[in-house]
Amino acid sequence: MLEEIEAEKLEVHVAVCSERYKSLSLRLDRIERVMWWMLSTLVMAMGGMLLEMFILVGRKVL
Repeated sequence: MLEEIEAEKLEVHVAVCSERYKSLSLRLDRIERVMWWMLSTLVMAMGGMLLEMFILVGRKVL
């Protein structure tokens, strides 16, 4: 009898942990996508600023 109760509780525990892991995985995927978007935006902006800086410096030299 005690073994049956423990086995039942273990199954419930495993099911709950599985759902928590799925939820955590989805949240981490979302955070990762946002971070990649932010990184790519910053890189593109920095590239644009560098290009503009080279254009402005080039005009003064000529």
